[in-house]
Amino acid sequence: MKISLGILSLLFAPGFAAAQVVHPDHVPAIYPAPGSTLQEFIGIGAALPSHHQSIALFTLTAGTAYPESYNRHSEEIFLIHEGEGTVWLGDQANSVKAGDIIRLSPHLKHKIAAAPHSPLSFYAISAPPFTADDYVQTPPR
Repeated sequence: MKISLGILSLLFAPGFAAAQVVHPDHVPAIYPAPGSTLQEFIGIGAALPSHHQSIALFTLTAGTAYPESYNRHSEEIFLIHEGEGTVWLGDQANSVKAGDIIRLSPHLKHKIAAAPHSPLSFYAISAPPFTADDYVQTPPR
């Protein structure tokens, strides 16, 4: 039986496996802004490599805001996992809580903050996947 090199790489190379499982406890956190943590589960160079999408878990301590930004090319979805807060879509403030879903089109300036009394965690899902070149942090107003 002859097996091609491509099939072998799909079976044994973790970066190319057809299916993978990772637990959040095994994904290191980074600290991109004061009061925030980020774990990138899926994406370019993430625990589960993908060139099609990215999924990251952000956690904000109570009263913390993530800086306003926008994506040049990626559409982004926020799935609010736990807590309460506010998301600004352009200049429009929206209260959010666990279970809410927010869609962000490219070029839409947005900002998210945890409520003063509640930490906030949310999944950020981007397609195409997050890259530093796509992310633009806007100057403080």
